Parts: sequence; structure tokens; C-alpha cells
Amino acid sequence: MKRKILFILVFFLAFSSLNNYSFAITLRPGDVSDEVQNIKEKLYDLGYNVSVNKVYDEKTEKAVKLYQKEAKLPITGIVDDITYQCLTLGRLTVIEKYKTFDLASIARQMDINSNPIIRTAVRFMGISYRWGGEAPSTGFDCSGFVQYVFRLNGINLPRTADLQYDAGKPISISELRPGDLVFFTTYLPGASHDGIYIGNGKFIAANTSTGVSICSLDDPYWKNRYFGAVRIQ
Repeated sequence: MKRKILFILVFFLAFSSLNNYSFAITLRPGDVSDEVQNIKEKLYDLGYNVSVNKVYDEKTEKAVKLYQKEAKLPITGIVDDITYQCLTLGRLTVIEKYKTFDLASIARQMDINSNPIIRTAVRFMGISYRWGGEAPSTGFDCSGFVQYVFRLNGINLPRTADLQYDAGKPISISELRPGDLVFFTTYLPGASHDGIYIGNGKFIAANTSTGVSICSLDDPYWKNRYFGAVRIQ
């Protein structure tokens, strides 16, 4: 009995804290976007009656409400932060991640809530890696992810990592600020992999093994392959 009460308490605290953390995403009826299509693909895979396209129509709203009811989320028919995370990552995965990785605390340290580039980037955590991918509906490769995030913020970048490096102002590692781009030498000489610096020695990138995820510049793999950084003006 004590174990059951403890589990419920941990679950409640984890979910409550997750609810206080905002990825600043809202999808609602009438929206048309790649993100809507991504959500509809998730709903379709779960067996809900939706047509997979970019339009948030009445059937989508109904399916979202059904999902929210079954997932014990607030039933609004709107894809808010928590609904988005649960659909894209899996509800239990979100809870487990919170218990082992205090994302709310990391967010405060990294100033995510006040930086629009980072706020946009973390919305896509968990999206799978795909070579040549440049949208959440298909998956991302590293430079496709960077280009997509910046485009959502009104900034057009070239498509490949080497050209994205050339598009910015080179800065030293000691000058890094959230929103700067960091580059690594991986499968080709020079800048062949990149990500977005989020502060506290961390960056977010689309990686082959983990998809869109947060990595540390101090990790020996990345530290040994670090190429440089630029600031997009």
C-alpha cells in the first residue's frame, strides 16, 4: 500500500512539474502546417480516425479530444505543450524522462523560456533522425533541423552544415550564447555536423542514434570533433 501511494505521489509531482514547463506550442482547429501533419501521423498510428495531411480539421479535433481523454489529459481538442509531448514521445516516456532528467530545471539554467530559437528547437525533441530530412513529419538530419528551427523564427539559412557555418560570424567557444550554432567534423572534413547551443555547455541537434536530443560539448565524442561556432546575425 505504501509503495502504491509513493508511486502515485511521484507520478503526480512529475506530471505537475512537467505541466509547468512550456515548449510554447499550440495547434488548434484551422491550423495548416507540417507540425499538424506530424501530430496526425501519430494519431493515425495510434488508431485514431484521421486523414494524414497538414490541415487541423474537425476530425483531428475529435481525435485529439479522444486521445486526451484516454491519456487523462485536459480535454480541449487543442494540442498544447503536454499533449504534443505525449503524442510525439509517448506519455510514459515523458513521465520517465522527467523523473530521470529534470527538464524544467535544465530549462531554467539554459534560459530556454526567453530565447525563441531554443524554445522552438526543444519542441522537436524526440523526432527521429533521417538523412536528408528537413521536417518533423519525415525526420531531420542535423542541418535540416537547424534550418527548420531558424525558418520558423523568420531566418533563412542554407541547407547544409558547411554553408550554415559560412552564413554566420565565427566566435570562440568562450563567447557562446544560446542560439549560436556549433559545428563538428564527423563524416567529412570541416563542418559536417551542427547543432544549436542552448547554454550551460549543452547543445540540441538531430543525431543519427538519438534523433533530436540534447548533448554536451564536454562529451569526449563531441569535444574531440569540435570544429567551431558561429553567430547568426
